[in-house]
Amino acid sequence: MSANTVTRGLVALDTVQPDNEVMILPNFPALVDGSNVWVTAVLERTAVVEPAPGQPKVLVNRRNVHVDPDVLRYGPIAARMAARRGREAARRNRLQNQENAA
Repeated sequence: MSANTVTRGLVALDTVQPDNEVMILPNFPALVDGSNVWVTAVLERTAVVEPAPGQPKVLVNRRNVHVDPDVLRYGPIAARMAARRGREAARRNRLQNQENAA
C-alpha cells in the first residue's frame, strides 16, 4: 500500500473469519490510524505490527487494523497439525508393537 492508500475495499481484520482449520498467515501490509504498517503476527484478538522497518513492534487490536482481504494468505493451524502428527505417530507405534508382539 502506498502513502496515498484509499481505504475503499479495506476491511477491519477482526471481520475476517477464516475457516476453522486455517489461520491468517503474517507478513502483509495494513493500515492503522491512517498509517501504513506491516503485520508480523496475527493473534486471537490482536495483531503485531511494525510501523516502519527497524521501529519497535506494536500490539494493536484487530478491529483497528484495516487490510485488503485479497492480500491475506491462510495456512493450517499448527497445533492441529502437530496433534494430527502425534496421533499418527502413536497409531504407527501401536501397530508396530502389535506386530512385534505377534
